[in-house]
Amino acid sequence: MKKISLALVLMLVVTLFAGSAMAEWEPKQPITIMNHVAQGGAMDLYTRKWTEIAAKYTNATFVVDNNDGASGLTAGEWVLNQEADGYTIFALAPTYIDAVIQSELDCEEYVDGFKYIYNLMADPYCVLVPINPEAGNPTFDTFAELVEWAKSNLLTLSEPNYGAKFIDAVQVFNEVGVKFKAISYGGAKKNFAALLGGQAIASVGNPGDTAKYEVKALVVGAPERLASLPDVPTYAELGYSEALDGIWMWRGYAVKAGTPDEMIEWFQDLCDKISADPEWIEYMEGQMMAVRTDRTEAFTQIVEDELTSTIEVLKNEEQISEDYAR
Repeated sequence: MKKISLALVLMLVVTLFAGSAMAEWEPKQPITIMNHVAQGGAMDLYTRKWTEIAAKYTNATFVVDNNDGASGLTAGEWVLNQEADGYTIFALAPTYIDAVIQSELDCEEYVDGFKYIYNLMADPYCVLVPINPEAGNPTFDTFAELVEWAKSNLLTLSEPNYGAKFIDAVQVFNEVGVKFKAISYGGAKKNFAALLGGQAIASVGNPGDTAKYEVKALVVGAPERLASLPDVPTYAELGYSEALDGIWMWRGYAVKAGTPDEMIEWFQDLCDKISADPEWIEYMEGQMMAVRTDRTEAFTQIVEDELTSTIEVLKNEEQISEDYAR
């Protein structure tokens, strides 16, 4: 009988132990998911649906909480002040990243302090106008009509804040050669109340807004037309840069840097199951969004791209200091 070396035995033990630890990680207490938005906000609703479907695949208990203070900065800071033990998850979107930049906070602390572990969805941006504009405001049936009108008139945009949708507006209207004035109303409901009340001509929003408010989309930034908006063209179809069709709102989950890899793997596997669940897919389609399954490497790159473009745009718009850096 051949003798097995001690080194080989130790290597086998370590490998088996590591594999066992990875496979057997289970939460021993409730996991808090802290939303960067208020109760009833988009990510809050999606997270609650996510936890509902998660019950099919795990006995883990999830507690969904909310803190929308300072555009989500208070929620992010709260998560960063918790233990990196896997029992606290941050539910975030570009709004949080935008708030970090607008406040000119230290990215090393407020961005790199997280590990971005799973992006759930891609929510396209689109240019919206009222279906029935107020008296005195123009009516548009196509994006070309809006662009032509804006070349000789002041285009006012109502926006929730100077965040992701504002960034998209800058990129879009710079491409089409139109200047605009953005007015921030500090929230979706107030934003659309202003648009429908005639205080603005258009807004940059998401396809789901067409189901919530009396607005219609003139163009959508997506690789191809959406099944839910079959008559709305993409930017590429209208002859504009395909890059505009690749800018979309992401929403996903992050944990404090240093969280155990075993917990992250467990959570990502759970996310994969939910993302493939017919109920989740149907729900996302109903919200006019695409299901995404971006894990750490891909999600981190998405966040980095968001940082780069946002800093560049906000500097050009003189919204942040010229010397602010990543």
